[in-house]
Order: sequence, then C-alpha cells, then structure tokens
Amino acid sequence: MTINKKLNYFFSYPLSNITIKKLIFFWLIYALSISLASIFFGYLLNIKINIYDEEFNIIFKNISFSNGDLIYNLYYNNEYFTEFKNIKFYLQKTPAIPFLIYYISLISKNFFFIIIVKNLIVYSLYFFISFTSLKSLNQNFLNFILLLLIPIIIPYNFIVSLNFVYEDSLIALIVPCIYLLALSNYKNKFVVLGLLCFLLYFVKTSIIFIIIIFPLLILIYEKKTFLKFIPLGFSLLAIIVWGMYGLIKTDRFSFMSTSSSINSYVMSFAYNENFHKYYPYKSTDLIPIDQEIPNYVNTEWELYDHYKEKNLNYLNENYKRYLEDTFIKLKFIFFGIKRDSALPDKFGNYDNRVRISQIISKLIINCCLILIIYKTISNFKNLIRDKKNVYFIAIVIFGLFPHVLVWATSKHLVPIINLCLIYLLLNYNLRNHLTR
Repeated sequence: MTINKKLNYFFSYPLSNITIKKLIFFWLIYALSISLASIFFGYLLNIKINIYDEEFNIIFKNISFSNGDLIYNLYYNNEYFTEFKNIKFYLQKTPAIPFLIYYISLISKNFFFIIIVKNLIVYSLYFFISFTSLKSLNQNFLNFILLLLIPIIIPYNFIVSLNFVYEDSLIALIVPCIYLLALSNYKNKFVVLGLLCFLLYFVKTSIIFIIIIFPLLILIYEKKTFLKFIPLGFSLLAIIVWGMYGLIKTDRFSFMSTSSSINSYVMSFAYNENFHKYYPYKSTDLIPIDQEIPNYVNTEWELYDHYKEKNLNYLNENYKRYLEDTFIKLKFIFFGIKRDSALPDKFGNYDNRVRISQIISKLIINCCLILIIYKTISNFKNLIRDKKNVYFIAIVIFGLFPHVLVWATSKHLVPIINLCLIYLLLNYNLRNHLTR
C-alpha cells in the first residue's frame, strides 16, 4: 500500500470504528500538546504580569479583571466578594472563573499545575464533544482532526483560550461545543446542552441572549420530544439561581443589565463623548469619566443606579455620537486588523501594529458573512430550514449584540471566530456535507 493510500485510509477512517483505547491514545497526545502550550504560555504571562512567586505559587492578587480579588477572598476568607470604591460587591463578577481557579488551587497553588488543569478541563470537554458529535453524524477521522485544530491554528485565539484571567478563555470553547452538540444526533445531547447553557451563564452574564434565544430555537428545529425542553429549563434555572443569589445578598433580583452590579459603571466608558478618541486602539480604561460619586452611594446597587442615570442622560443628549460610535465598533468587528486596547509604554507610545492573527480572523468572519448573504439571496427558504445555518446566525448575532452595545475587543471575538471556522468546515469539509 502506497503512502498516499495509507494516508487516505487513515484520514477517511470512520469515527464509529475508533475504539476506546484509540480514543484515549489520541486524547493523551492532545492533552500533552495542550499541557506543553500551557506551560509556555504561563511562562510568558509571568513575564508580563508577575503571576507567580519564586516557588511558582500563584499570586491571586495579581490576577486581573477583578478575578484575583475574588479568588483571594474565596481562598483566605471563604467569602465571594470584591471591594470597589470602598463598597462591598457581591455581584461584580460571575463565579465560573473564580471558582474554577479556586477549586484547582485547593489541590495545589502551583501556577503551572493550575493553568494546565484548567486548560485540560476545557480542551478535554471540546475534544470529547467534538468526537461524540461527529461520530453521531457518521464523520471520518480527518474532520475530527480539523475540528481539533480550529481553536489552536490562529495564534492569538489560541492564547486567549489558554488564558484564565478573563471569561473569554472559557467561552472560546464552550460556545463551539454548544453549536456542535445542537447539530449532532447524540442521544443525550439535550441534557449536555442544558448543562452547558447553565454553565455558560455563570461564565459571563452578557451571554444571556444566547442562553435564552438558542434553547427557544431548539424547541422549533428539533424533533418532537419532551427532552428538547431541557436546555431551556437549565437556562432558566441558571437565571433564577444567580438572581436569587443577588436577592439574598443585595435585596435585588439580578437579571439582564443588572446581572452584574458593575455593568452601568463599565458602560459609562462607552457612553462617553471621548469614546471614539480611544476606541479601538487605546484601552477604554484610559477614557476619562466622572469617578466622583455622591455621599449617599453606599451599596453596589446605589452605585449601579448612579451610573445608569448618567448613562441615560448621555444617551438622550448624544444619541448621534453614540450611533457613530456604534459604526466604529462594527468596523472593528469586521475589519479591524491592528492590535487594539493598547496601554502606553513608558515613553507614552501605543503598540497598534497589524496582527496577522487578526487578518486571518477577519477574513474568516467575512467569508461567513458572504456565505450567509449568498444563501439568503439564492434560497432563503432553505437557509431558514437548515438548523446548521439558523443556529450559527443566532449565536453570532446574539453573541455580538452586547459588544455592539458596549464595545468589542479582539478577545471578545475569539468564540465567534472559532464558531465561524466550524461553520465553514461543516459547509465545505473535504469529504461530504454533514447530515442535517
């Protein structure tokens, strides 16, 4: 047998014929690769933010995006809270990242252990859901390999998923998992989808539109079975759990814009006449806003209401400016290829060089946009009948919507880019189309 024939046989090998032993062997190779990449990334991260001490123990306080303070308080005080402007916050951040790192650190505070375990958990989830989904659709080994490569082939996107200081590192792989499962014929997919929707809400509250709209689409497009109500049930349960936690801790049921009590403060950077002077190339943290708060503001909700009122006043008086800023955000989402959200170096210069990863990402997202437009024009009825298209469009639209309202950065777009790559693969894989 020639080499070409051997390769052809190897890659066209049906996933249904792969034994448990072979699958574990492939996972071990995959896990080793992810572990080595995690170590290398962790070393580079420490150079940037000094994330571990001389004994390689993680320094919780140096973890950014307020997650460090949450993990520190969980680990040393057994409480879930942060302090901001001398106010105690219980709802500043969703708990997925803090609790994940906290529970791993209970085993060992070694930084490299923590980052390896975190990435093995997330990438193993992606590995087995990819295998299970494609196997249920009678796909071959080549498509499985291509699917595994999607989160790692674009360097910047891979770095985001290896991280752990922001929520997008989890969303980058969980959202593609949800899409793959929804298209699969896996018998227990509704249960797993429900669990993923439940988990996703606690990763980032801006995901609320996806975890509500997507389960509703499942009710429309899946076959008649009571089981298809499970994802919607889990989504509603997640909303109730987080809302009741807010009610117990702060006397207010947290939902939608109030899912995080810091949301109005964060939005005040976008609802600002100087926003367009900074975004997208300079960090929005540099935008000057009114940091002074009245004396009567003593709780997280009083601070929320204070900035909410300021934001509404700005919008009423500057809606044209806000609309122009919205087009700037859309321009960045589809065409931005330079490094964004930069902070000045010691000389006051900003690094806004062109990123090769961003060029690739924007080509991918625009290819999907062109494909959807083509399908819409050529046969709109087929477009909306095929759940592969409808699920994809829904996740993209409702995944981007919160970032259009506030702002989008490159890391926010990684889950969408990974999803776009999967969508392109499902439409144009090397062998045949996936079964609908």
